[in-house]
Parts: sequence; C-alpha cells; structure tokens
Amino acid sequence: MNHAILSEDVVTVAGMATTEDRVEMLDVRVKTLETWAGPGQTEALAEGQRAIRADLAKLRTDVTALKADMAAVQADVAELKADVAELKADVAELKTDVSQLKTDVAELKTDVATLKADVAELRSDMGDVKGILEEILRRLPPRRD
Repeated sequence: MNHAILSEDVVTVAGMATTEDRVEMLDVRVKTLETWAGPGQTEALAEGQRAIRADLAKLRTDVTALKADMAAVQADVAELKADVAELKADVAELKTDVSQLKTDVAELKTDVATLKADVAELRSDMGDVKGILEEILRRLPPRRD
C-alpha cells in the first residue's frame, strides 16, 4: 500500500488515498445523497401525496359523521329545550296552585277560629238559656196530672 492508514479500512489522509479509494468513497456518499431531483424522489413525493389524499378522505368521512352526530345532538337539545319549557310552565302552574292552596288553608284556619269562637259563644249562651229556663221552671206552678 502506498497511503497512510491509522486504523483498518479507513483512509485518514485524503491526499494519500488512491483514485480507486476516492471513487469508492464518493460512491458510498452518492448512495446516501438525497436531493429533490434525485432518483426515486418523485415517486416518494407522489407516495406522500397519495397518503395525504387518503388521510384527507378519511378526515372528510370523519367530518361528515361528526356533522351528522352534531345534527342529532342539536335535535336532542331542541327537544330538551321544549321539554324544559313545558316543565317550567308546569312548575309555574304548580306554584300558582300551591299559592292558592296556602290562601285556602289560611282562610280555613280563619273560618275554624271563627267557628271555635261561635261554639264558645253558643255554649255560653246555652248556659244562660239553661239558667233562665231553670228560673222559669222554678216560677211555674207545679204540674197537675
């Protein structure tokens, strides 16, 4: 050999490498060289475009499905809103009914209190009537049978 080698199979001084070694090194570098105009690059770009188109088609399908799902959700929300409006109307009606019942109960309590007072007054009056009746019976002459 007529060139310097510091380790096996590696030329460390380029000036001492043979033309054959230099061509071999360039061949290795060209095999790994990637340029936009290099061989296979067009096919790689076309394959990338096909993959992107496939992904877009799947994305469109997913978006279409999501739109259908969203339409169903919107229909459900509209139905729920109608149900809530109906429930609000029912609750308002119940509140009115409860308010009326409270008024009726208050009126009944007043009527019961009045009745209790009237009964107490009637009892008092009956006591007076009983006393007067006893006095009348006492003043009457005895019965003749």
